Amino acid sequence: MDRMRIACPSCAAEYEVPDRLLAGAARRLRCARCAAEFALPGTGAAPSPAPLPAAPPAAAPPEAAPRPEPPPADPPSSPRVPLAATHAAPEPGSDVALRRAWAASVALVLGAAASLLLFRGAVMEAWPPAIRLFAALGLG
Repeated sequence: MDRMRIACPSCAAEYEVPDRLLAGAARRLRCARCAAEFALPGTGAAPSPAPLPAAPPAAAPPEAAPRPEPPPADPPSSPRVPLAATHAAPEPGSDVALRRAWAASVALVLGAAASLLLFRGAVMEAWPPAIRLFAALGLG
């Protein structure tokens, strides 16, 4: 599956978006980290709004600072594509490695239990508190 790497111009968060989600009309995207909206690069979509002006000098009273205007609403012809971080959604079929890891873990635990039963005499000799454990299990 082909993917396009897109970086948010505001916070530089990177996303890998499948090409099938980016095909078609021009789209505006919203960053999952900072919620900034920006146009998909190279699609001819309208440019993103200019960044907010720098904060007023420290000497200015807070009530004198103008409130930033909300970003303009998107026209209905440019649907938003939700972005997810690259580590958020695994590929379908990548659970094979997870299943193998679970199987190996279960095999390891069963092997350890079998070894304890097989060598219980040596275990009880090396570690005397194990005598009570094996007696409680009816194997002492």
